Amino acid sequence: MDNQNEKKPTLEEAFTQIETILTQMEEPEISLEEAFALYQQGVLQLKNCGTILDEVEKKMQILGEDGEIEEM
Repeated sequence: MDNQNEKKPTLEEAFTQIETILTQMEEPEISLEEAFALYQQGVLQLKNCGTILDEVEKKMQILGEDGEIEEM
């Protein structure tokens, strides 16, 4: 399957997913296996956030004085 067809979550969606994961991990009945699976999902979401922020930072760095993105 081609992962490029999947819609990447926005930063806000990723943060919401992380909040949901944290809430689930705080449940007292959660098993160790479930907690570890949620932890892995959370780490992936944090990496997605980092990627999104890196992309935004790169775009900001190449903005011209007129507010347009300059071609490199």
